[in-house]
Amino acid sequence: MAAALATPLHMRDVFYDEQNVFARVLGHPTPPGGGRWWTHGFDDTVGHRVALLLRRRRGVRGGAFRHFLYERMAPALLAAGARDLRVYAFLPWSRLMHTTPGVAHDNPADRRYHGLVNFGLEDRAAVDTLLTSPQAEAIIAEQHSVLTAVHAFSIERSVPVVRITR
Repeated sequence: MAAALATPLHMRDVFYDEQNVFARVLGHPTPPGGGRWWTHGFDDTVGHRVALLLRRRRGVRGGAFRHFLYERMAPALLAAGARDLRVYAFLPWSRLMHTTPGVAHDNPADRRYHGLVNFGLEDRAAVDTLLTSPQAEAIIAEQHSVLTAVHAFSIERSVPVVRITR
């Protein structure tokens, strides 16, 4: 109960809810500035979304990983035509950050993710076109020096929680 009271007010609903629904929750918090949106707002015209979960290669420092993510991978995907592009570098896993009673938050070290790239395109066929672009081919050829795994998932439905209007 003390952990719940120490939890920031805006997170308490999640804290109490997850123990009702889940036996295991794998949250991936980011530090301030750990997430970057490369496009403005939520693009409702995107027909197909892709999430890439990234695992950093052992021995690669966090700064080198973030540089690859923000300075190499994201600009390459944007240049190749990705829309609604969002990139996140995660904080290292810590037991102290996940204190919900009755809910497991751990994952074996070899199955932890260190970053996420989320982008959209017109349709599924556009993903194949993006992957064969010179920009994507260059980053794919380079990724082995920084990453040990890239797990790609199609996202069936994405719903914005907060909409930014100007």
